[in-house]
Amino acid sequence: MTVTFKNIRPLVGGKLQNVCNIVVVDGVISSVGDVCKGDVVDCGGKVCAAGFVDIHTHGGWGHDCMEATEESLAAISAYHLYTGITSYCPTTMTASPDDIDKAVDSIRAYRRTSPYSRVIGAHLEGPYLSQKAAGAHPPKLLISPLDDDGFVSRNLDAVTRVTVAPNVRGADAFAAKYAPAGVQISLGHDNSIDDEIYACVDAGATSVTHMYNCTSRPSRRDNPKKHLGLTEVGLIDSRLVDEVIADDRHVPDALFGMIFKLKGARGICLVSDSLSVAGMPEGDYYIGAGDSKQSIRVEDGVAVLPSENTYAGSVTPISTMAKRLIAQGYSPEDALTMATLVPASLVGLTDRGDLRPGMLADFNLFGPDFSVDTTVLAGKIVDRTALLALRG
Repeated sequence: MTVTFKNIRPLVGGKLQNVCNIVVVDGVISSVGDVCKGDVVDCGGKVCAAGFVDIHTHGGWGHDCMEATEESLAAISAYHLYTGITSYCPTTMTASPDDIDKAVDSIRAYRRTSPYSRVIGAHLEGPYLSQKAAGAHPPKLLISPLDDDGFVSRNLDAVTRVTVAPNVRGADAFAAKYAPAGVQISLGHDNSIDDEIYACVDAGATSVTHMYNCTSRPSRRDNPKKHLGLTEVGLIDSRLVDEVIADDRHVPDALFGMIFKLKGARGICLVSDSLSVAGMPEGDYYIGAGDSKQSIRVEDGVAVLPSENTYAGSVTPISTMAKRLIAQGYSPEDALTMATLVPASLVGLTDRGDLRPGMLADFNLFGPDFSVDTTVLAGKIVDRTALLALRG
C-alpha cells in the first residue's frame, strides 16, 4: 500500500524542513520530498516528527509491566500510542528472580504481536541498585551482579537496557560484559564516587537514569578527598546521555534549564518513568506486583510514596513534556529531538526516531501549540478514540 502525507513540515536529523511530502510504502518511509503518489492525505502544513520513543516507563492506564500478562501490556501499549509514543521499553521493578523472569517472558512474547505502540525490549531497572538510593525499589530484594546476573544472560534476546549502580560489586565488569552484547547500560540509583562511575563508563555505560532522582552527589569515602557523584559526572561527561523527567516535579523547570545549558539537546533523553497510574484519575493505587507491590498516591499531577514522603514516579507522558518545553521557549527542534532521535539512538535503533527513507512510518503531526494532533503507526492513522476502550 502506498500513501502520501502531503504538505508536511518534517523534522529530519533534528532540523525542521520546508513543507514537502512523505511517501509511505507498506509501512516504511519511501521518500521525503516532492514525490506524490498513491492515496493522499493533506496535512495542511503541520509540523511532523518521528513518533516519540520512551525508554523508561513502568506502565499506564491502570496496568504495570510487572503484571506479566498480555492484557496489561496491551493496555500499556495502547496508553503510550494514545499519547503519541510509538515505541517504548517496558521497565521492570526490583523484584524476586521469578517475578522479573515472568515480566521479561511476557514482554518477549507480546512485542512480536503488539498492534499498538511497538515494544522495543525490556529495561531492567534493578535489581542491581544501591541500598542507599533504592527509591521506590524494595531494598531487601537488591543484589549485585556478582550475586546473580542471570536475569540478563538468560534473557539477552529480550533485554534492551539495564540500570546498574556503579558502586555495587561488579558493576564495571557487568557493563564490560553486556554492553558489547548490545545491552544499553544506564547508571543510577547509586551511592557512587567518580572512580566507580568512570570505570563503568569506560566499560561501556552510556546514560544516567532519571538525572537528579536517586543520582549521587559529591561525597567522601575513607579520607578527606571529595569525589564527584553521578549527577556531576553525568553533567560534564559527553559520553553520557542524561535521562530527564521534565515534569517540573522530578526535575524543576529551572533545573532543567541548567542541564540543557550543560548537555544540549543531543545529551538529554526525555523519559516519562510513568507508572501504572499514568492516564488515571487522582487517588490511591499500587505499583509493582508480587514482592515489589507498594502503595502510592496520585495527587497534584505526580505519584508519591505516602510512607516515604517522596516521588514514586511520573504520570506525565513525554509528549506533554516536549509541549511544555516548547511553551517555555525551547525550540521545537530541540524539544522534539530529545523525545525522538536521542532515545532511539541511545538504545541502538536505526529504523525509527527520525524521518528518513527506509525508516518505519511512525510519526506525529502537531497542532499550533505542539499538542499531538494525529499519530501515524506503520503508515496508518491511529484511531485514538478506539484506544480509550483499553483504559483501565
